[in-house]
Amino acid sequence: MKKIFIAVLILLCVRNAEAFPARYDLRDYGRITSVKNQGIPGPCWAFAALAAMESNYLTQKLNTNGKTPDLSEMHLAFFCYMNPDKKSAFTSAKKSGTLSLEGNAFMPVAFMSRLAGPVNDNLLRYTTDINYDDRKALLKKAPENFKRSMRLREAYFLHGTQDPGENVRKDLIMKHGAIVVSMYSDFTKYHTKGKYYTYFNNEHGSEINHIVALAGWDDNFSRDNFSPKPQKNGAWLVKNSWGTTRGSNDGYFWLSYEQKTFGGTAFIAEKNNPRLRHYGYDDLGWCQSVNYSWAANIFKADDDKEKLIEAAFYTPSNNLSYEIFIYQHGNKFPGSPVSEKLIADTKGKINYAGYHTITLPGKIPIKRGEYFSVVLKLSGNYMPVESVVKNYSENAIINEHESYFSHDGKNWTDGIKIKANACIKAFTTN
Repeated sequence: MKKIFIAVLILLCVRNAEAFPARYDLRDYGRITSVKNQGIPGPCWAFAALAAMESNYLTQKLNTNGKTPDLSEMHLAFFCYMNPDKKSAFTSAKKSGTLSLEGNAFMPVAFMSRLAGPVNDNLLRYTTDINYDDRKALLKKAPENFKRSMRLREAYFLHGTQDPGENVRKDLIMKHGAIVVSMYSDFTKYHTKGKYYTYFNNEHGSEINHIVALAGWDDNFSRDNFSPKPQKNGAWLVKNSWGTTRGSNDGYFWLSYEQKTFGGTAFIAEKNNPRLRHYGYDDLGWCQSVNYSWAANIFKADDDKEKLIEAAFYTPSNNLSYEIFIYQHGNKFPGSPVSEKLIADTKGKINYAGYHTITLPGKIPIKRGEYFSVVLKLSGNYMPVESVVKNYSENAIINEHESYFSHDGKNWTDGIKIKANACIKAFTTN
């Protein structure tokens, strides 16, 4: 799996340990979907991300038709790397293979946040038997041309070098469903004892090669079920993506609390709005952060009947305050993102690092050919950006007169000079 290079600061206050049940299993509440089989090494990141997305959909009871969501891992894993629009395709040090390419939890966020998915599995079923002709046929259709089944509204990140702690992860699981974590997986170290399939292996330090979904926990799960034995009882319940026959617990296994795992991403879904239109320049999402507290994107409206309803952005750490300003510039390109007319603003505070969608005050009409800007101020002095990173986002394209950055909100630097696109999106509807 692909390591991420973004540091995320964890400074959260969650409920006391006594407030959590000793045992919790999302399966007991119908809040998680069935186990799938990735078949080959590589696409675990796509399976784990969509498992979390499906779990959140069930947690919110958005499936009012009674159907269990079943999202397409093929659509996500294939088009993240093989997108017909090159600037929307991630790159890898591994130059061969299609579904076997590595990934991380940030890639699905970038992909889904630009309304490229997710889609139902019946539109593009997963198969590892894909050849050149199959790839060529798939690339005749962009990922956005498939019917979207739901929308990514938020993503909460616990990634970073600091261990987020058991309680933060438990809090996310109880509130939002399964979360995504990274670990080192060595199949020779898995053990079966009685009805339990378990794993505990810290021989590889901070190295990671597998991504899974945490679906619950048991504080009293005996250390005797592991080999070698950890020092204390307690384990995470893990939904894996190796099918139901590998292991003795229907595709799940127990992972010691003492196992080195990294991060934790919750995906927050909402029902799909097919009328949404996306404006943004960061197709590859949050790649790095730059030392600015202000950023802005200037967009040009594509349609006569659009109404601006939402803005979206990333926060690089927890407990950050934000301010959003919408400016209208008319049909002439503005000299600054804050020139002309301020037509809306809003502010607030966000608890988790991650990706966030903010509803703007009112529906703001914009006309075809009219320029408008979305200006963001973040506390903390660091702004997430899309940029060129070797073996990850080498296809990122930074153009002049699109993204801008500022230290004071008055004097602005074009993103092309710092080689970065602002991770700021606008969403309209008609």
